[in-house]
Amino acid sequence: MSERNDQEFVDISSSADSSLNSREKSKNKLIIIKIICAVLSLVFLLTGSASIIYYGTINKFNYKDINKPSVKPAGSNSSTDPTDPDLLIFDDETGELLSDPYILNIMLFGADQYGNQGLSDTMILLSIDNRHEKIKMTSFLRDTYISIPGYYATKLNAAYSLGGAELSIATIEANYGVQVDRYAIVNFETFKEIVDIMGGVDVELTQEEIWYINDQIAQNGQAEYLPYDTQPGMVHLNGQQSLWYARNRGGYINGTEYGGSDWDRVERQRNFLNAVIDELKGASLTEIVQIVNSVGPNITTNLKNSEITTLVSGALTYLNYDIEQLSMPTDGTWSYGYNEAGSVILVNDWYKARYDLAKFIYEDSVADTYSY
Repeated sequence: MSERNDQEFVDISSSADSSLNSREKSKNKLIIIKIICAVLSLVFLLTGSASIIYYGTINKFNYKDINKPSVKPAGSNSSTDPTDPDLLIFDDETGELLSDPYILNIMLFGADQYGNQGLSDTMILLSIDNRHEKIKMTSFLRDTYISIPGYYATKLNAAYSLGGAELSIATIEANYGVQVDRYAIVNFETFKEIVDIMGGVDVELTQEEIWYINDQIAQNGQAEYLPYDTQPGMVHLNGQQSLWYARNRGGYINGTEYGGSDWDRVERQRNFLNAVIDELKGASLTEIVQIVNSVGPNITTNLKNSEITTLVSGALTYLNYDIEQLSMPTDGTWSYGYNEAGSVILVNDWYKARYDLAKFIYEDSVADTYSY
């Protein structure tokens, strides 16, 4: 396990202004403490409770920092009053990253193999929005044809293979213009353990999704079939069944052709995470400790011990925030294409795609500069 840097917490939103007086700095510190409480309530979908701190489980997670240069965020004078934000000026030409002291962005990577290699099968940006009391999940389509800093244009998920979380974050920031503050790498296989420890999760399924799960189980020689008379609607899934649901993007499975795409898969992954969050709200202390002890070693993050400790004060509040979802690129900004990278998603209107993401995350804090 990498050594964890546990120095005093600094403003990870990169929005602190050295000219602030001591009263304003104290106010900012309280803001950041609240934000970090939100982070741990969500990014560690595996915990959901501050009680882990008292059971010596913090060091189960693998700490790995990344080299990320400081940037001056657009709107660096943002108000510390959540009800009176200064406008963030979306400017596609400046290269400044949008950020807000009341909103924290955490990139969640679901890799096809654990660690800092392979392709990132899943890229979901979790935005904890304390201005509007919301949690926002933005999925980035892995086949998006995109410019990777220092390399070349290719599919987005190649950035993880070329440079791990660090390069993937740099790629998202450079192309989409929003600041990423923290990250966590989770192998989706670990969610099987989480779901089984919790005794399963309830997910709404179509008839085709039910058939898909059973066909994948049959094709892979597994035993966890859904009962043959399972009806569409809310279905209780175990860990293996949940994993096949989250990985479903159609295809030819066990002799049957299923329709679907990456758009469908990322929506299912977000639905699955919502189901896990809902289940964790009612998890017992014993279940939480068991989850952390089991899957903690399979999670890599740059959250520090001191940041994890701040989970104590507000976990349940943040877990009950409304959840909103988005896929990038947005409708009207892209088309399918084919080039040297294979079948790709081509972004035809980068300005609108970036603006749509900015408005989704920051809402009324972003000035209206796009005319539809």
